Amino acid sequence: MPMKITSKFKVMGLHNKLALLSVLLVMLQTIFLGMFSVSYLEQEFEQQLGEKALSVAQSLAKNPIIVQSLLDKKSQPIQSYVEPIREAIAASFIVVGDDKGIRYSHPNPIKINKAMIGGDSIRALSLGESYVSKAEGSLGVSIRGKTPVLSNDGQIIGLISVGYLEHGMMLSISNYRDTFSWVFGITLVAGCCLVLYIAKRYRDEIFGLEPEEISRVYSERKAVLESILEGVVVIDEQGIISSCNPMAIEILANITEEALIGSAVDELLPDYQYIFASGSSRIWRDIEVDISVGTLILTKTPLMIADKQRGVVVSFRRKDDIVELSEKLSQVKQFSTMLRVQTHEYSNKLNTIGGLIQIGSYDDALDLIMVENTGYQELIAFLMRIVPDPIIAGLILGKYDVAKERKIELIIDNESSLLQVPNKLPRSKLVTILGNILENAFDAASSNKEKPAQVTLSFTDMGEDIIFEIEDSGVGMTDAAIKDIFTFGQTTKRAMGHGIGMFLVKNCLDQVEGTLSITRSKTGGTIMTVYIPK
Repeated sequence: MPMKITSKFKVMGLHNKLALLSVLLVMLQTIFLGMFSVSYLEQEFEQQLGEKALSVAQSLAKNPIIVQSLLDKKSQPIQSYVEPIREAIAASFIVVGDDKGIRYSHPNPIKINKAMIGGDSIRALSLGESYVSKAEGSLGVSIRGKTPVLSNDGQIIGLISVGYLEHGMMLSISNYRDTFSWVFGITLVAGCCLVLYIAKRYRDEIFGLEPEEISRVYSERKAVLESILEGVVVIDEQGIISSCNPMAIEILANITEEALIGSAVDELLPDYQYIFASGSSRIWRDIEVDISVGTLILTKTPLMIADKQRGVVVSFRRKDDIVELSEKLSQVKQFSTMLRVQTHEYSNKLNTIGGLIQIGSYDDALDLIMVENTGYQELIAFLMRIVPDPIIAGLILGKYDVAKERKIELIIDNESSLLQVPNKLPRSKLVTILGNILENAFDAASSNKEKPAQVTLSFTDMGEDIIFEIEDSGVGMTDAAIKDIFTFGQTTKRAMGHGIGMFLVKNCLDQVEGTLSITRSKTGGTIMTVYIPK
């Protein structure tokens, strides 16, 4: 049986274990306290009765009527005097005895002139002591106060015993015991309800998880935080950083984990208190923050626990990392688009040539091949002559194919030349700058339905700067649009994934110390001019 109980206890949930143990503890405490209280009450009641009995006995021992009657060996005056007093103080008995222990008074007159019993009178008669005792007399077990009666010359001539029966005392205590039982019963029920409520609240606070589940969740959380490539810090309601992941330490670089945890975010980033205010439920996304180690892009999310905000969670990345990744993604996207366009175009041409061959129009098929080959080869030759750099030439050729597929006329100025591009100038930056501006120009030209879609590209490296000029046949840009053009996520397109092209252009221009001017063309479109120092 004990083994079954132990087994059942082991498989119980944490909430049930806490509830059971807490209820048992409250029960044991209440029972122990009740037993102690009743025992203490009995002892205290007995002590008070004994002190009361002794006080009455000592008072009567000095009464001249009792002293004289003992000297005269007369019991009647004593009996008549003490009985009313006994009834007044609700004592069980007041017995006056002589120096031989013979009764001179008793509640039962028949027992007068008989020897006192109980065996507890020797100290009073022989030693002259006053004391409280507990003994069994003719009326039963009682609490007694005994004191000697002295003559005028100090001789012991008798004793007085005032007593209260234990049975009567227990009846009085039983009334208190019933009250105590009710009080402790209510206390027990209230205590059990309280511990059950606390156990439930505790379970809710830990989301009903068992210890092993909590351990697993903690391990999973730690593994997730350590694996992500963003810095993550948690800020409590007082604005104190309470936890962080290893990447946060790596990104911040000049601070240790011990120094970071426990520090105030206001001290770390004093210029951005409005972002980290724990009372604000606003979600901040992709906010640029400048600190000593560089520029960070951060996101702030409120930390909600039980529908109440308990702080904020902040994730951040290096801006340089985002820019580098975005550049690579932009270049891959551009190359992918170029390959798709070329594949689509060549597929159409091959289908046409195949059809001509099938119907026997061999001369027409050969003419089409020669025209396409000659036209494309002339474009390639032209680009290689004015742009010897294969990366830039490849970009322009690819954009030419994209424009052709989108039914946009891309005009390359015959006077353009790009013969002296310095080797120190990163080609990836040029690809990002020129590629994204051309894409924007294509979008602008396509959006104007009142004019044929047309984009003009011209460039030169004469002088101290490399200059690209891109003009579109769109409807132009408003002052507000020009002002926000470099903002991350700013776009006029509804589809997801846009709004980073010009942001990347701005970052690349900053890295090569270039500038961009935006003006309105005579035809109403937009002219973007890029200046990059050699």
